[in-house]
Amino acid sequence: MDRKVKELMLSLSDYAVVGEDQTILDALKELQSSQEKLPPGRQPHRAILVRDKRGEIVGKLHHFAFLRALVPERKDMGGAAIMDRAGVSDDIRDSSMKMLDFLTAGLVDVCERAKNVIVRDVYTTTTISIDEDAALSEAINSFLHHQTLSLLVTRRGKTVGILRLSDLFDELARQIMQGDCMNERD
Repeated sequence: MDRKVKELMLSLSDYAVVGEDQTILDALKELQSSQEKLPPGRQPHRAILVRDKRGEIVGKLHHFAFLRALVPERKDMGGAAIMDRAGVSDDIRDSSMKMLDFLTAGLVDVCERAKNVIVRDVYTTTTISIDEDAALSEAINSFLHHQTLSLLVTRRGKTVGILRLSDLFDELARQIMQGDCMNERD
């Protein structure tokens, strides 16, 4: 019989979760804390789940989100005088100058500023989910279809955990190497 998603998922209590109004520094502390509680044999987390004020999981704070916290919003780069002569809008020019400031600032200064960035401003929303009673073969199909690294796991429509591609890969590799089959045949 095909194994179920709930057999391989990490529950929310085993994963890093922060509120959308918390800071990047808070998120990093939660990530570090959750890594210490990680069940044996599991790979480290590469994202943090984000909870809204109602307690619902609304997105993920992943590596690119952390980079967005470091780099100010930008549209283009270039010198202010050149952009003025070219008729570039003030907004684009100002955005470019902020990017230039980022590039010339020291990493220590950039990281210091990033500590206070609010999670809400950089996280990625996610709605891709799978029911905890779904078969792992269905999860494989969902990972391939959505080209994602994780799926939220739901029970009666409420998020209860996360299934990571890395955990699914580890399980499949283990079964292949041991000669086990996900679908046992009589």
